Amino acid sequence: MHLSLNNFNSSKFIKLSKSEILNVVIEVLKTVEYKFTKNHQLNLSFVSSEEMQLLNKTYRNKDKPTNVLSFELPKNFPVGNEKTLIGEIALCEEIIYEESKKYKKIFENRLKHMIIHGLLHLIGFDHIKEEEENKMESIEKKIMKNISAGDPY
Repeated sequence: MHLSLNNFNSSKFIKLSKSEILNVVIEVLKTVEYKFTKNHQLNLSFVSSEEMQLLNKTYRNKDKPTNVLSFELPKNFPVGNEKTLIGEIALCEEIIYEESKKYKKIFENRLKHMIIHGLLHLIGFDHIKEEEENKMESIEKKIMKNISAGDPY
């Protein structure tokens, strides 16, 4: 599994290493039994609240920033060098940091939760209907427990 982190080194708040983030990603994929190989790639982009607002307005018609957005690609999308891109997740660390204070969560754990949440969306989970929401939340709680990151809710 290859993980690409965009704007990661310029982060103000993130104290996680790339390998810690990769471990979160792998735990998600293993928990939901997603078939992945060393040739799969996931892109995580850390964006400002202004960038996130533009993405949210462009792709969801919501003119406000949000914590995480997932961009799904067609299955088995080739990205060269025999890699297959799962998709891209945009994370707004400013929003996630504010939410961590609001919900009294450790920032790194809130960030892990948003990575989990975004990745679950990429691989087909949603929370539009109550039944889907309950299932997704249950998976998020299980993964957070497995990685010793506390209850996300």
